[in-house]
Amino acid sequence: MNQPGLQDQLFERILERYPRKSDAVEALCELLNTTKDPVYRRLRGDTLLVPEELTLLARHYHISLDSLIFNRDDNVVCSFNAFSHQVKNFEDYLGGFVADYELLRRLPSVHFYYASAEIPVMTYNFLPELICFKLYVWGRTTWNLDFLRQRPFDFSLLTPPVQRLSQSVMEHYVSLPSTELWSLNIADNTLAQIEYYVQSGVFRDSADALLLCDKLLQWAGHMKKMAESGRKFILGGQAAEASAAFHLYHNEIVYTNNTALITSGAGRAVYSSFSNPNFFKSTDPKLCAYVEDWFTSVISKSNLISLSNEKQRDWFFQGLTKKIERAKQRIRAQLEE
Repeated sequence: MNQPGLQDQLFERILERYPRKSDAVEALCELLNTTKDPVYRRLRGDTLLVPEELTLLARHYHISLDSLIFNRDDNVVCSFNAFSHQVKNFEDYLGGFVADYELLRRLPSVHFYYASAEIPVMTYNFLPELICFKLYVWGRTTWNLDFLRQRPFDFSLLTPPVQRLSQSVMEHYVSLPSTELWSLNIADNTLAQIEYYVQSGVFRDSADALLLCDKLLQWAGHMKKMAESGRKFILGGQAAEASAAFHLYHNEIVYTNNTALITSGAGRAVYSSFSNPNFFKSTDPKLCAYVEDWFTSVISKSNLISLSNEKQRDWFFQGLTKKIERAKQRIRAQLEE
């Protein structure tokens, strides 16, 4: 059987990204600055794309023409957000999340799979104090933001524009059905960062370190309530029948970086952290299929602790809470010395 030509493969990849062919045609009309009839002629292969059009489409949709031509099994095409969107302030980072979520909301039957060695990034946004602290950590260690170099930590860093974006990220996360894989070590990274900054004298008010531990306890309590109901809802709210599903699994065997898989009726995408909280993103079919198989395999070897399995759920969140409380005791002892 003849292999599809370069143009056919390119349009096949592009059409996968839209819920309806008509949506893709509208986007192609705007991108190619033409009307629907010439676009349909190109989709059918009646008109060949000129080199300039091939280049424009490949760049716009981040599709490697090499991968279509050579079809190498070990060649994966991806983008890196730190190259495409440099973070210069907190709004840049959270705004990127909001933009991606806005795209996801338009997809049919969308589902979010997430495996993480630490607290899922989106859930820090349930509590302003937690996302404020994590943005400060990332700003100093990953993004090297100049305005943070000599600035002690305090909660005034979370300005109203940043808080509005954080609220939007949280609302989008709550609206998206998800299946998540956690371990008991999920809070270790954040707790270690709080303790390190206490020792380094980075807190403007050292009592804020204890407050962050209290907020982590509050976060754990809220996530347990979501697990009990199997539904997502905002802090202080309640699950409703129309609320997005929340499937939480416990697994202590598999250790991975933050890996997300988006599935939908319009296609799939993989996100994987690199120099956290930056990430690679790919819609490469081979990689998406591999990651989906990986999630299926790991989930089959994990314990479901949302909705059912109350005993295992209580054990998990009690263990998580004890870790936070022990860290709080250590911090209090350091502050009293």
